[in-house]
Amino acid sequence: MRQVEEICQKVSLPDEWREKFLAKLETEDIENRHSSGLFAQNLRDQLSAIKTQLDRLTEAYLAEALELPEYMEKKNLLMAEKKTVEENLSDFERKGNHWLELTRNWILEANQAKNLILSENFSEMKNFLKTIGSNRRLAAGKLAIDFKNPWHFLAEMPAEARREAPSEATNQLWWCLLEKVRTHFEQNPD
Repeated sequence: MRQVEEICQKVSLPDEWREKFLAKLETEDIENRHSSGLFAQNLRDQLSAIKTQLDRLTEAYLAEALELPEYMEKKNLLMAEKKTVEENLSDFERKGNHWLELTRNWILEANQAKNLILSENFSEMKNFLKTIGSNRRLAAGKLAIDFKNPWHFLAEMPAEARREAPSEATNQLWWCLLEKVRTHFEQNPD
């Protein structure tokens, strides 16, 4: 039981850092909403411009200002460009800022590990470790777990970082942790 508590402790996020991380995410959420709106609008504008060009091209062909081979060549280029912009817009709308919500959920779950330890609920701690780790094994009387991403970032935090009196170096470790988790969820939004 003691080993399970120790492992839960390795992947627990202190209340102080939960609050700091959530505040940072809130700030980023506000900034990203603005820039995301601009990015999506830019893609929609590009799409509209391409559709206008396709209409004009078709009108020029119908008015016999273009020969069929020239029309087809220009149309194929515009259609390829249109498809690329549509895919970019679709990807952006699908993924968007989903990483923010994933990161927020991870922060809350990591902080919940601390509460599990305090409640001394062994079965809940065990279930928690099953969901965030794999390859649980007992070797020479010692429990070992391979943590899934991004939990292993938290598990690798040095014990000194969890002490009450944070230093400049400790603060830097925690902010680096948030950046690693954020990057993980940006690159793996699913």
